[in-house]
Amino acid sequence: MSAQEVYPAEVRRHVWESLVSMLQVYVHAASLNGKQYEVSTASDQISVKHQDNSLTVSFVPETGTAGWSLKRPRCEEVGEFHINEHGELVFPAGPKPLDTAAIDWIAMLDHAASTPMSENVRP
Repeated sequence: MSAQEVYPAEVRRHVWESLVSMLQVYVHAASLNGKQYEVSTASDQISVKHQDNSLTVSFVPETGTAGWSLKRPRCEEVGEFHINEHGELVFPAGPKPLDTAAIDWIAMLDHAASTPMSENVRP
């Protein structure tokens, strides 16, 4: 591999690391309002817990396949996205910037924690 040649998996790995950092920054910002979060990371996964709710985002660098889940006490919401060879996060609805994805996930986690239990239950 030449100095200018970068493999797609390497690009995806760098984007993933940036996404994890961005999620950590937004969790820290949200915690400045007195909210408590627990963050745990592994090489290809980040989990954020807030009250009885948890957000997990995971990633497969070889393929770029990624997914997320928001677990509440009585239900779970899941989604998928892809980190392509150009470093874009591509969701079923289309591409989304890293910061927007991170903000959206933390907002979903906060909303889940502030929504009464009865509203979290889907029929």
